[in-house]
Amino acid sequence: MDTAQSVVSPSGGVKPRTGFTAQLAVLVAMAFAIPAQLYLAIPVAGGIQQAFGVSAGAAAWTGSAFSLAYAVGFLVFGPLSDRVGRRPVLAFGTLATALATGAVAISPDFGWFLAFRVVQGLAAASFAPVALAYVAEHAPVARRAVALSFLTTGLLGAGLAGQVFGQAVADRWRLAFWPAALVYAAAATAFWLLLSPAGGRSSTAARGVAVAMVGLLRNRGVAAVFASALTVFGSFVALYAALNAHLRSTAGYDAADLLGVQALGALGLVTGPVVNRIAGARGPRPLTVAGFVTASAGLLLAQVTAVPAVLLAGTVVFVGGISLVVPGLVGLLHRLAPDATGAAVSFNTFVLFVGASLGQLAAAHTGYRTVPAVAAALTLAAACGVAAFARPAAERRPRGASAETAEEAA
Repeated sequence: MDTAQSVVSPSGGVKPRTGFTAQLAVLVAMAFAIPAQLYLAIPVAGGIQQAFGVSAGAAAWTGSAFSLAYAVGFLVFGPLSDRVGRRPVLAFGTLATALATGAVAISPDFGWFLAFRVVQGLAAASFAPVALAYVAEHAPVARRAVALSFLTTGLLGAGLAGQVFGQAVADRWRLAFWPAALVYAAAATAFWLLLSPAGGRSSTAARGVAVAMVGLLRNRGVAAVFASALTVFGSFVALYAALNAHLRSTAGYDAADLLGVQALGALGLVTGPVVNRIAGARGPRPLTVAGFVTASAGLLLAQVTAVPAVLLAGTVVFVGGISLVVPGLVGLLHRLAPDATGAAVSFNTFVLFVGASLGQLAAAHTGYRTVPAVAAALTLAAACGVAAFARPAAERRPRGASAETAEEAA
């Protein structure tokens, strides 16, 4: 049953604050909407090329300018939220994203367009790591795994949402930004009004935050999580990049067909929320390991067959595994680094997107049959690493202690 959070007002009275379910609903909606700005660059790049009279290579920077700033921003906003709090970073970061998105829509030339995309990407990076840290801290213990799985489902589903929306307005590309700017502005207000101001306020100086980031890498369990994170979006991007090229050349798929392939794979996203609701009490480590193993099985299924129906079934299994892994890694970091959750989740998110960049490069330089096989081996190695090293203290309980006691301790 949802409970309302309360804060003490300046007058000394108690001011009721919205329950966690409403907070989660807004966060999940923005998990679909904010990262979608990265992916809508794919369908609108052609329109931008024509509008500004630039080459296809230059237009490709529509996505790259955003993604580079987006990745760097993860390293800034997580530690910042540890210092000043989650709510102000989410609210003001989303407001900045709204303003930058509106600026992109009125760009007078291509140079200004790219500059505003950089600002937009940097501001948008304030959402994902801080929202994940907020949910990890504020979700009731019994609902934490499910809440994280809903949020990460949105983050993963943003890839499809951005491309579908972008394709719908590709001929009028400025329309891809105006509605989003208005939604982000409304969300910024909602974050300030709904989210709890508690949590994430560290007195550590900026230099101390940097030292803490280095210290995270010396924690064997945290390092295992970061290493495994490289394989997550790396395998995701590599598989779909290689698969798209394979289906174009062997089955004659066009852009609409490939979007349908992604939509089919997205069915696997329901796995995370469903499994976490049923088995979330087991803790994040076993579910993360199970997710990596499931993803590996899906990759192998896609690798060993030439039958399109079976190949696509493999992508559904793969995405289902990934939908377990992403919230599981966040849950592990919350337990392994409770005093630096924002910094840990930020660095983890940064590593996820570094993996995505490496995955795209790998797909461009290898054949289709190689990509799923290598990705399957790497995800299995990640499963072994998490199983062996990322064991939270709560799981190293004395014999006879209950699982419920361990969960509460986390």
